[in-house]
Amino acid sequence: MKTRTVAYWLGVCLPALAGTSIAAMELRVMTSYPEAVVSRFEEAFETAHPDIPVQILWRRSNDALPYLLQPEQGGVDVYWTPSRRNFLALKHAGAFGPIGIDRTGLPDKIGDLAISDPDGQYLASEIAGYGIFVDTDRLQELGMPEPERWKDLADPRLRGEVALPVPSQVGFAPMLIDQLLQAEGWEKGWNTWRAIALNSRLIQRRGGAITGEVSSGRLAAGLTMDFFALSTMTDGGRGKFIYPHRTTFNPAQIGIMAATRQRPAAETFVAFILSDAGQRLLFHPAISRLPVRPSVYAKAPADYSNPFTRTLDARYDPVAGTARSGFNTALFDAAITRQQSALTRAWASVHEVEKTATTTEQPMLQQARAALEALPVSEPAADSPLVTACAQRHRQADAETRCAAAEQAWDAFFSARYAEALRLADTILTVRQGQTP
Repeated sequence: MKTRTVAYWLGVCLPALAGTSIAAMELRVMTSYPEAVVSRFEEAFETAHPDIPVQILWRRSNDALPYLLQPEQGGVDVYWTPSRRNFLALKHAGAFGPIGIDRTGLPDKIGDLAISDPDGQYLASEIAGYGIFVDTDRLQELGMPEPERWKDLADPRLRGEVALPVPSQVGFAPMLIDQLLQAEGWEKGWNTWRAIALNSRLIQRRGGAITGEVSSGRLAAGLTMDFFALSTMTDGGRGKFIYPHRTTFNPAQIGIMAATRQRPAAETFVAFILSDAGQRLLFHPAISRLPVRPSVYAKAPADYSNPFTRTLDARYDPVAGTARSGFNTALFDAAITRQQSALTRAWASVHEVEKTATTTEQPMLQQARAALEALPVSEPAADSPLVTACAQRHRQADAETRCAAAEQAWDAFFSARYAEALRLADTILTVRQGQTP
């Protein structure tokens, strides 16, 4: 590949490279995609357009944003990556310029879900959906039908059989958590997540580990994204991917920077990524993503999912979800990650009481349930000070202090409530046995 440069591997060298004559001749594309993805697109583009050399500048999403907020976007021409948060922030900062390409055949939405910027400042380049990867044989052994909704994973028959990603540790999980909160409402959604957590092993490493837990037969179901499932199945792994009735999709996007001096070349690159030829590359087993051009699905591998032909409720407010991602992550860790054992013990005791609860036991039982379903905060506004602090906690010391203090208070809240629920349920059981509580 003739234009691969050390900038892909050594992001620290980018400022030095920006002023060189080599950098001035090349189209600079910043991305967080791995080499296995980028190399195939770069090679295909350079074959189609040998007159446009490309320099790939690799940056993780958290590092890309401050780099692109520099004057003239740090000399970058095109930004191409799966990071909705970054695209929203860069649009707000005026970092994108116009994209003068033919968009015929490129829908702006999947159902009611917008995947490209309504103002056309950046466009979806591929999409990935949230769903459930299952071992159908294991489900049959457990007497379980295939799940159709997220709440089906709370079925007691799945105790210890679900892989649940922790949003503070697994990159795709914050949006997974939030889409259910938006679908079911704040209180009901958190109750559903806690009910699912009772059946779950918490996954605190890379997202691809979830499908591995299922395909290996260790677990019956895992909450994941379609491209992880597609990759696992392409490699011969056992399993089936299911989109629940209400889910959402997370687009990767591409935009041209406002300060680019190579707009024609940048538009040629964007047009290629979104062309039939570019979109078909997403079917490659090493990539396994969903194209945003519906026409190319006619050439998809067998059993490849086509979200444009499915009847799915994919409504989602990405602005609100992006804003409160850090807030939700902190609340999840306080309610579930650090309290899963206490939550499980308390619910086990409550469920034991419920089996034969008498009328006189109902008031205390209801108190126990209320304690287990309590939340320390109501649904926050996207621009509330605490939401903002949790969004900025990894970049600003005062924001970290404020969000960490809230998280500590939430830890104490859930610890006390779960302990109270266990005490109430155990009191009922003790009284039944004719002992003094």
